[in-house]
Formats: sequence, structure tokens, C-alpha cells
Amino acid sequence: MRGRASVWLLFGLWSAAVPAAAQRMPADRAARLAEAERALAEERYDEAQATLDVLAAGLEVEEPVLAARLELELRRAGLFGATGAAATVPAAVESAAAALERRTDVGHRGCLLLADEATAAGRTEAAAGWLRRALERRPDDDRARLRLALLELGRGRTDEAARLALELLERHGGCPGILQLAGQALLAEGRAEAALDPLQRLARVAPELAEGRALLATALLVERRFDEAVVQYERAVALEPTPARRAALGLALTLAGRAGEAIPLLERLTAEQPEHVGAWNNLGVAYAVAGRIEEARAALRRALELDPGDAQARANLADLDAPTPNR
Repeated sequence: MRGRASVWLLFGLWSAAVPAAAQRMPADRAARLAEAERALAEERYDEAQATLDVLAAGLEVEEPVLAARLELELRRAGLFGATGAAATVPAAVESAAAALERRTDVGHRGCLLLADEATAAGRTEAAAGWLRRALERRPDDDRARLRLALLELGRGRTDEAARLALELLERHGGCPGILQLAGQALLAEGRAEAALDPLQRLARVAPELAEGRALLATALLVERRFDEAVVQYERAVALEPTPARRAALGLALTLAGRAGEAIPLLERLTAEQPEHVGAWNNLGVAYAVAGRIEEARAALRRALELDPGDAQARANLADLDAPTPNR
């Protein structure tokens, strides 16, 4: 009998902002660009635009000027350092990005800004490409590496996300966000045993982080260390009692041979959250383990009524109805 366990992830993503790279520019133009950069940093956008307009008036516009223009438009639109798709991307942002993208000499900072624009536009493959180019130009940029790892994880490229996360872990082994990312990526790749080390370290450095406890519990559950999984789910629920964590705790209790404790917990959850598919599925599992077969069928059918495409509940119901030598 199979059950469902959810995982959670919460990251504080570092800003992608870095100072503009100096290129070979006439001294007077470099000084004007520095003025625009200071205005940008201090959010004096009208002053920055006025200076950049002057710099962009010539026939030869240097790459750092185009990068600064894109940063200005991204900041104005609230898309600087974008971590997800925006409802709309202003035409001014698209125009500035197109001008920079046409260059053959886009630098590290320009790559990061183009990744922001692509992310905001929902073009995740393009965003990943620009982040890779940024890393080619500056292999030591772990902020870009973190952004790329998160992006690849979100795109389902778990092998690449895990590789990047492990690289980050070598240099930032005490950072809770990196430990959590590594555990999440390894779990998503199906490497629960490998995920245990960073997640156990996360529990030590950030014991009050509910997401970390839940991820550790999930890894333990996959490794069939059910009693330990129960302990970690209980701690996660005590910190933040979300319906998904309560449902996962019920499953862990069942698999640990404690269906009698799981059933009332899951019955309360389904009463409070009658639309929660995972709770109904896990209640069906608990009923089945307790020998309450008809109630198990009813719970699993309810899960499928709520979500006919739920493969877990369908598989559990099929397992329940499969003929056995003792039935």
C-alpha cells in the first residue's frame, strides 16, 4: 500500500545585483556612467535616466550603458532580481533587454539582468541560459549558481539542480538555505539517502525551520525509517501545522505501525479540510492497515472524487481491491 508525503521549500533568494563591469570607455563617459550607477543604487531613477539618455545618444553605445538601462527599467517595473513570472512585462523592459541581447559582448552583469527579464517573462529556458553564461564569465558567482539551481529544480531538471546544490554545499555548508536546497534537490532526484546528511545538518543549524523538519521527515520516510520520520513530522507540525504536514504525519504513523493513532488524526483533518485529497488518501491507507476495508474504500473513492487524476489514490484503491490468497 502506497501513501503520499509532500515536501516543502522556502528560500530567501540572494539578490542578483552586482556593480557594473567597467569596460574600455572614454574617461568622461565612464564618469557619467558612474553617476548613473550611483543614482540607480540610490533609487533616483529620473536622474539615472537623464544621464543614461545622454550616454545613449551617440552612435557607439557601450555594453555597460545598455546594461544600466535595462537595470533601470527592471527596477522601475519591480522586476529587478525577479524570481518568477510577472503578470506583465512592460514594453520598456522588453526594449532595453532586446538592445542588450543584440550585443556580442554581453558581460556578467548583463547576463544576470537578461536572466531577470527572461524570468519575469516566463521564459525559464532562456533565463537558465543567461545564468549559465554569467557563470562562464564569473565561475565564482554563487548567487548566480543558487538562482540557476532553483530554476532548474523548478523546471524538473533535478540532476542539474542537485549538481549545482552540491557545489554550493561545498562552500556554504553552514547556510540553512543551501542545506535545504541540497536536500530538496537530492530528494527530487530520488536520492533520499544522500539527502539525509544536508537535512540532518539543517535540523541542527535551524531547528525551528518547519520546512527543514518536513523535508527530513520525508527523506526518512522514503528510507523506511518510519519511527524517526514520525518524530520529525511531529516537530514540523508543532512548528507549523499545515494540512499537508498533518496528512504526512498520519501516513508516517500508519507506516510505523501506529494506525490507531493515525486514524483519529486524519479523521479530524478530513473533517476540517474536506477537500484535501492527500488527507483522504492517507486516511484510506490507515483504515486499510487497521483492517477497516470498506471505510478504506470509501476514503480512497472520496479522494478520487476530489481529484480523478490522483494516481496515488487510484493505485491504493487498486491494491485494496486486488485479490490476495487470504481474501
